[in-house]
Amino acid sequence: MSFSAFGVKPLSLNHLIVHQLTRLDAKTDLHLQDEALTVDDAALTLVAEVKSSFAGRASKRYGGFSEQAGHFKALTGQWLRDGITFKTWSQQLMERLALALENEGVESDGYWLFADEQLESGRQVWFFQLRHKHGLSVTHDLNLSDSRLIDYGRLGFGACLNVTEWEQEAPGQYLTVSFGFGDKALQDALLNFVDFVATVDTSADTEAFMAVVDAFSVQLPADKGQNYRKKAAEFCIEQDKMGEPVSYRVLSEELQADADASFSQFIEQEQPSLKESFIPDRKSLKKYIRYSGRSKDVSISFSNINLGKDVQFDADNERLIIHEIPASLLKQLKGE
Repeated sequence: MSFSAFGVKPLSLNHLIVHQLTRLDAKTDLHLQDEALTVDDAALTLVAEVKSSFAGRASKRYGGFSEQAGHFKALTGQWLRDGITFKTWSQQLMERLALALENEGVESDGYWLFADEQLESGRQVWFFQLRHKHGLSVTHDLNLSDSRLIDYGRLGFGACLNVTEWEQEAPGQYLTVSFGFGDKALQDALLNFVDFVATVDTSADTEAFMAVVDAFSVQLPADKGQNYRKKAAEFCIEQDKMGEPVSYRVLSEELQADADASFSQFIEQEQPSLKESFIPDRKSLKKYIRYSGRSKDVSISFSNINLGKDVQFDADNERLIIHEIPASLLKQLKGE
């Protein structure tokens, strides 16, 4: 999967269509668009915003079609072989999706976007749930009017199929999916609908990479080593937000000024089998930046570079000792 393509403006948008599907109170209402939408500036903006939102998500999963793949894979292959039109492909998939939600007994409300785009790196197909938010607008005669806008901050389920890599039979990294806000009840139904199977363990890859960062960091002076771990984790998080993989060579160059040695040389000498690049898991990286936790009555969060300095951990008694209390908290404790 060409991960950086998530945020890239298409060379051309071949097709775009949107359908509506509402399933509430055991009733299904499906509205199918009769014609593909005109590819104009509004269409290009819509696809660019959807891709940007998708790239910034921390919930992406990477894989391909399962061996028992069903209608999504079959219909997509039929469309790409010119067996059916883009419009027919999208309509038949929406009919299958409506049936799948009925069979699973789950509810959903929104619009579903299908987009076919051409990039320099190849061809991609998008399948994404759009949701609206309500607001107010000022009309030409300076009155207020209710309006509904696409809420890019609360988009639903999304899937990106790299057609080029799939057709080249790339090993299981051509299909990327991600869930949006409130999708928990729909997850199994939607994963089954798009015939998805995960083939990349981003959490394991991230942990393996950060273990090497740890091994390199302990060779540095204590302060530099702790800072290097934190900056390495921050670099990985930023790459994930941009939809980019992490290359240890690029990271080594970016953080060269923060170390007394070359990270890339360390890997080549000590860990030559390490992947040159990997897809980071944002959730696994958080502990390298901040320690945090909460109970019913207490919430604690602090930068990991403060452990052993302003914050001491008494492992024997399982206690935290805070030496530098934040000024605002100190005033509250003193009743000032």
